[in-house]
Amino acid sequence: MLELIPQGLHFDFIGKAKLGIAVALAVILIGLVSIVTHGGINLGIDFSGGILLQLRLSQDAELATVREVLGGLNLGNSVVQHFGDTREVLIRVSQTAESEENDIGSRVQQALSERLSDPNIELRRVEIVGPQVSTDLRRQALFALFYAILGIVIYISGRFEAKWFAALALAVALFAVTYAITRWLPGVSPMILIIIALLATVVFCLFLQLRYAMAAIVALFHDVLITVGFFSLFNKPFDLPIIAALLTIVGYSLNDTIIIFDRIRENTHGQRREEFASIVNASINQTLSRTVLTSGTTLIVVLALFFLGGEVIHNFAFALLVGIIVGTYSTIFIAAPLLVFWNASATAQRLSLVRPSRLSRSQRTQQA
Repeated sequence: MLELIPQGLHFDFIGKAKLGIAVALAVILIGLVSIVTHGGINLGIDFSGGILLQLRLSQDAELATVREVLGGLNLGNSVVQHFGDTREVLIRVSQTAESEENDIGSRVQQALSERLSDPNIELRRVEIVGPQVSTDLRRQALFALFYAILGIVIYISGRFEAKWFAALALAVALFAVTYAITRWLPGVSPMILIIIALLATVVFCLFLQLRYAMAAIVALFHDVLITVGFFSLFNKPFDLPIIAALLTIVGYSLNDTIIIFDRIRENTHGQRREEFASIVNASINQTLSRTVLTSGTTLIVVLALFFLGGEVIHNFAFALLVGIIVGTYSTIFIAAPLLVFWNASATAQRLSLVRPSRLSRSQRTQQA
């Protein structure tokens, strides 16, 4: 087996866990501040609705001139930007009357041709998404993320803790919570509904003592929040391909987490007298070469997509690039340390319950 990390090296990852968690919280906070500052996530055409036009000119496009032409067409609020090339223009227009949607592309093309004296303007793409469709897509995308995480909870709880019934009970409880909210509050926002469901997931994991599932979920929250935060920082549009990227990131990060969890379980069975923190740290070091190889080869492919794949998949590749890095980071500095902290708190709680009973026995012996 190829090993990039020599066996003699032993990094103290658990010893640096508090620093790693602090860095992660700082990056998440920066992303949340960016989202609030920008007034929310920059939703793409799939989730916000509207019309998307892509045109190619035979000369460099002056964005100010393009905006002036659009203003003369009374198209309302529109966003104009270059698309990979100074001759390529991407125009996003808010919803217009239905009768205008079919010919809006030709109208913009003709108006630009007349203004710029350029008869060779090419209309490359027209996408129209209605308000109801965008709302449905946004709701389905959020629920896709939620159900993916819920499936992960069930699998990890059964796989590592043999708590299949507890995990299934968790799934039933969450379905009941979401169903009750939609019945009692039919107009509730999908985002609020998903946030409530995810918080309920964390609470149920704590109540049912699903420690492996809890650690994995928190790590996945970390990955998604940081990726979304980076999209807000760079003001990139958030659309359906990015949801696909987030689901890919969730699967990739989970795969890396499961590898380390599996090694922790193996080492726990073989070294019961050793401290749990040492076992976890040794497990991370034992799988470090595999982690570096997997992440490194995947990053090479994603970097090729990012730099050479073209503008159409640029944002998708950007999401994967951020997600793979933070997914590897969260496995080492978020998921594994959470197991150690949980085990330490559980051990302290058991000791606090045992000490009074021992004290009472010694007192009874002295009295006798």
